[in-house]
Amino acid sequence: MASSSYNSTADPSRQTALRRQQQVLSHLQGKIQDPKRVIRQIAVYGAGIMGGGIAQVAAQAGYKVTLWDMRQVDIERGMAAVRKSLERTAKKLKKNAGWVDQALGLISTTTDQMQACSKADLVIEAIVENLEIKQKLFRSLDAVAKPDCIFATNTSSLLVRDVAASLSSERKQKTVALHFFNPVAMMKLVEIAYMDGTEAGLLELLKAWVRDIGKTPVLCRDTPGFIVNRLLVPYNSEARMLVERGDATIDDVDTAMKLGAGYPMGPFELMDMTGIDTGYHIMKGWYESAPGLKGDIRFKPTPQMEQMISDGHLGRKTGQGFYTYK
Repeated sequence: MASSSYNSTADPSRQTALRRQQQVLSHLQGKIQDPKRVIRQIAVYGAGIMGGGIAQVAAQAGYKVTLWDMRQVDIERGMAAVRKSLERTAKKLKKNAGWVDQALGLISTTTDQMQACSKADLVIEAIVENLEIKQKLFRSLDAVAKPDCIFATNTSSLLVRDVAASLSSERKQKTVALHFFNPVAMMKLVEIAYMDGTEAGLLELLKAWVRDIGKTPVLCRDTPGFIVNRLLVPYNSEARMLVERGDATIDDVDTAMKLGAGYPMGPFELMDMTGIDTGYHIMKGWYESAPGLKGDIRFKPTPQMEQMISDGHLGRKTGQGFYTYK
């Protein structure tokens, strides 16, 4: 049998990677705990699609949740969506109407930003994907949250260390990303992204909590895009460039990836579902400033993509993207 002559231990980059893997293991040290004994009250900031979905799955699992948003009308809209989603889930799981009411009974709402987190053991922000706004929120909450309260961001494109930049050093050790996927009720994955100074044992606790709400956790160091978006964004970008060069059609690219690679949907169908504006802002941010990615041509938005944004063709949510929707 042939053997490799590659000496991984002599490769400095490989040695660095091994050290980072050791950091992961050190973060996982600690006794595995029942998450319900540590996390009793959760505060979710943002009653939109993501925040409402996170509140729903936490309440389904028996956790008390306070859902915050700036305006009462947004809270009411968010809770109406949560109810509908719970009813669909109950039908799928063959639960009775009492199950829906029980979950809803665990979700309280407020427009008082400070009150929402005053008793929280875990804070999850799912507000607008804007660094300054996220920093301002966390800075305000840091002053009133319990010392042992865990802070988590649902960011899909920003770095945890940037979101946590204005936090106290003690709070930074308890700050991570908990990146849920849309739609939250259906998607099983949650990415947990940690910083080098993350408190030992915290990741083990959060992995247990993610499993307790019916999801599957994966770990990643604090790097642009974490795992999924770091791989998905250049994949989508290459698909767009393939079509823009005239090498293939949108329909044929989607069909090829579904039948040839076994993907449940093609890249253009996926971009329409997640929102073309969402992908655009991620790419633009990475191209302009992300560590290790700045100036990378793979992430430079093309003129055709910018024209779609300008025209308001953002995908399913606007009825027009790469495809037209009724």
